[in-house]
Amino acid sequence: MCFVPMEVLLSQSQTAKGIGYGLTKDAAIEQAKRDAVENGLGAYISSETVVTATSLSDNIYSKAQGFVKKFEIVNEKKDPDGNWEITISAQVTQMLDQVMQDEAALQTLLNSMNRPRIIFLLREENLIDNTPTDFAETKLLSMFYEKGFDVVDRQLVQALKGKPDFEQALEGNVAAAAKIAGMLGAEVIVIGTAKISSGGEFYGMTSGQADLNGKIVRVDTGEILAVVPNAHGKKPHISPSTAGVNAVNQAAGKMGEDIIRQLIQKWSTQQSNFVKVFIVLKNADFGSYMMFQSFLSAQTVSGIRNAYSKSLNDGVAEYEVEFEGKAMDLAMGLSQTTPDGLNFKVTGMTGNRITAEIVQ
Repeated sequence: MCFVPMEVLLSQSQTAKGIGYGLTKDAAIEQAKRDAVENGLGAYISSETVVTATSLSDNIYSKAQGFVKKFEIVNEKKDPDGNWEITISAQVTQMLDQVMQDEAALQTLLNSMNRPRIIFLLREENLIDNTPTDFAETKLLSMFYEKGFDVVDRQLVQALKGKPDFEQALEGNVAAAAKIAGMLGAEVIVIGTAKISSGGEFYGMTSGQADLNGKIVRVDTGEILAVVPNAHGKKPHISPSTAGVNAVNQAAGKMGEDIIRQLIQKWSTQQSNFVKVFIVLKNADFGSYMMFQSFLSAQTVSGIRNAYSKSLNDGVAEYEVEFEGKAMDLAMGLSQTTPDGLNFKVTGMTGNRITAEIVQ
């Protein structure tokens, strides 16, 4: 009898069929991809304790883990009401490394996340040359660009240098960083620090040392997508300056790989399960605040898995929704639904944040 190692079995992708329904073709495709992952790799039961404005509850639901490497539509139809039914054939895998190494799979994932734009803001301290440098930021930008991520031109970021928000962002202020990202139309920002130093001289060679750390934040929701507490680089060279450059490039390479791995893990899990969408409702009082929470929790809009009321301040209510699809699909579903006793309209959308207001 021949035994196949488990790691070999897990590294092989599987073909699975998925069926999805939605108000739009895109929404139906997203649901079909979730269905394909669950059909191909199965799902497990997850329990999560959540706190709402009124209660403490335990949510139990099925959760799929896997990635859609690529897919093709094998059947599509649109009913008289305008709803879509899509059937796909998809290649799915459990292995994160396959998506890391497969360019087509990564692009499929980025497309499913609406290709978020990324900017980099790193404060770099070069103790070897005693001058401000940007080697780490340049290396990271190059890595992400080569991987197919949509990155904001560094010159556009530098054009904001000197503004209060820019300096505060470099100090690690997430709110200031979000403003900078908003000015440049970016959804994701990488903020952190880099330090280049000498580890001493040995046999005429300087030991270049570099330490980086970073935090990756989704601007529209404030969600932390990845954290790299430390990435270290160490390179010797006869030139102290070159030793520092080589060390920081090594550290930035490690940090970039770690960030990309964490982003793929985060986004592929969302693709297979749900995304977090924040809803801001204006002109609300306490009664309408609770009524809108009940409306969301009733899952009147297809695709809502859970909804949590977060706050009510000066007539502005905020909610967090776990949604099986894209924020655009949720916005469309909300715009086509009118709950009894509560009239509202969707007024805007940025990334995964939807704004709406109650109308009389």
